[in-house]
This record gives sequence, structure tokens and C-alpha cells, in this order.
Amino acid sequence: MSTLLINTDDSTTRTSVDIAAPGVDGVSTIQLKDEDAQPLLKPANNVIDVVNNFSWYSGPKASPVALDKQPCAFLIEREQRLSSLISGALYYLNASKKALKQAGNVLNGNDTVQSLLGTMTENPIFQKASDLIDKFTGSTGTGITESDSGLLENHNLNSIQGIYLTEPTGFQYRLPMYSIGQSVTNSWGDRQKDSVLTGLIDGATEIVENFSTGYLNISQPGVYIEKPKYFQTGQTGESQTITFPLINTIQRGTQNPIQQNYELLWLLTFQNKSYKTSFSRTPPPKLYTISVPGQFSMPYAYISNMRVEFLGTVRRSTVSVPSLNKSGKVVTTDIKVPVPDAYNVSLTFESLIGDYGNTMMSPAFNTNISNGTVSFGS
Repeated sequence: MSTLLINTDDSTTRTSVDIAAPGVDGVSTIQLKDEDAQPLLKPANNVIDVVNNFSWYSGPKASPVALDKQPCAFLIEREQRLSSLISGALYYLNASKKALKQAGNVLNGNDTVQSLLGTMTENPIFQKASDLIDKFTGSTGTGITESDSGLLENHNLNSIQGIYLTEPTGFQYRLPMYSIGQSVTNSWGDRQKDSVLTGLIDGATEIVENFSTGYLNISQPGVYIEKPKYFQTGQTGESQTITFPLINTIQRGTQNPIQQNYELLWLLTFQNKSYKTSFSRTPPPKLYTISVPGQFSMPYAYISNMRVEFLGTVRRSTVSVPSLNKSGKVVTTDIKVPVPDAYNVSLTFESLIGDYGNTMMSPAFNTNISNGTVSFGS
């Protein structure tokens, strides 16, 4: 028997891990058995539509037209296929591959450059790395949404293709939003010393400064050289917080709101905890593509903080949740839990990439539910 939001019949467990190239055809794999099997939960519905199907507002049930006017956030849940270490290495190798190709096109005809590029690209190690890059970045992905390639293309971010390698879990959400804010923070400062060329420039600049301040104006009471400022690219991405209530004392339809609300919070909590599978292996929490139409869209984000506040009288009630039986199968179990009159939920999302204007000019800036799935540009 499945729960309201989770299809326990279709849910499985991962009993081993591929430490070489998980899920990529044509790449040799190395399977290691897990000591603790990891549950892989499957959704009971295409979209968990809190806006239309949950009790989060008081009064009579609103019409679908009225609810469609409510500001909301769309989430597509994802999980990493490879660690950031490996995907980062492939990301840099892919960038090098593109740079070499562009250099070959621009400098075509220069015998010395062509000979050097040919030597590099014919290297067996480079060729194997190039083949591996193609296998990963050319993957079409699985599930209900597009691959990483399509995801970044829909955000006008083709320049960072391959920065993360993920796949959808199947869970999608539509959450109401009670507060909406927008802020932009920039910083300009001294130039970062990160290349041989900047070192040469700094050397020449120091000579000019020493001559101007130490020789020509040594007797002057005030000496200052105005220097140009440089844009400081932020290392941290955008942060957005979504807050909404869930009411346990109002039933909108045929679903029990106590079960519905608790299960939603259970699911978000479980998916955003790491899971220990062996002495050293600990798969991380899930990632999310989050979009608030007309406000922002993050292709890769994580929940940095989840806070659930209990409101009103708290009582014990019986709910159904997934669990693992002795044979390692995902089943449904009834448990007694404390349930308040209402929850106040707060979710803080942190972007894993910088806050770029690309997304504001992309299809992802206009997200909706189309044909039972979260889609961009609809």
C-alpha cells in the first residue's frame, strides 16, 4: 500500500554503488556493495501541488482560477550522479577541449600552433578524457524533465555545461509563497592576482608607483594614486526563503490533511538528509531546480535551512510513512506522531552557481505546470 505522496510499491533500494561512472553506457564500472541499502523513493503523483490540493489558507475552498493567481515556487528535485570532485574535473577538461578547438580555428595556418595542438589532442590520455566527457555531457538523462544539458540551455547558461552531473528523482512540487523579496548585491575592488600576465603588470605598476610617490613627490604631504576597481565575482550564489503554512484542522477534499501535511514534511526532511551506506560512503541530500515565475530561477540549489514551527494545540495522531522491512523492501508503516493545529514552514534555498542575468532572459524565467509536469517557458 502506498501513501498519499509516495508510491512505496514502485520505490526501490540501492544496494551497491558504481564508483567509476554511474549510469553511463560504454564506460567500465566498479560495483561496491553497500552495507546499508539506500531507499530510492518514487512519487505517487506527477506534481505535489500544495497550492491546489493542500490546506494552507483559511475560509472556503478557492477556485482554481483564484489559486492560479497565488504567487508560487516550482521545484524539480534532483540528485548527483557524480561527486563534485569528478564532475568538476570533467567540467575543466571539457572547457580545455573547447578552448583547444577554438584556438585551432582562430590560429589555423600557424604551423607551430597547429603542431602543438595536434600533439596535445592526439595524446591517448586526452583522447580518453575527451571520450569520457562526451559520454557524460551527451547523456540525455532520465525521468520527467530534461537532462543537465537541457536544464542549463533553458537557463541560457550553456557556457557552464557539465558543472554538475545530476538526474531527476521524479519528485516535483508547487509551493505557495507568502513573502516575495528581491535584492541584488555587487562588489568592486582590487584586481585578483591569478595569472602570469597579472604578475607582469603588477611588476610594472609597482615601478611606476615607486617612482611617482617615492621620488617625484617625496616631500608632498599627501600622495595618492587613484587605481581602477575590478568587478568581484561572488563565490556564493543567490539565497531565497519560502514560507507557507499548512493547516491540519481544515480538510479541502477527500484527503486527510494530517496525513497529507505530515507526509510532505517527512518527505522534504528525508530527501534533505544524507544517508549512510558504508563506512566511508554517504550520499548527499537532494538538489533542486527552483523557479518563481518572473522573480528568479536557480538551475542548481540546495535547502540550506528547513524550519517547521508548531502552531496551536499539539495532539498525537496516526499517520502512514515509508519504512524498510527486514528484507530491505520499502513498505508502509503506521506510526503515532505529535500533530499541531498548523505548521509554519520555512525553506531557504542556496544556489550552487552565481547569480547571473542569463536566467532573466531565459525560458526558465516563466515556469508553470503543463501536461502534469513542471515545464519551462509555458
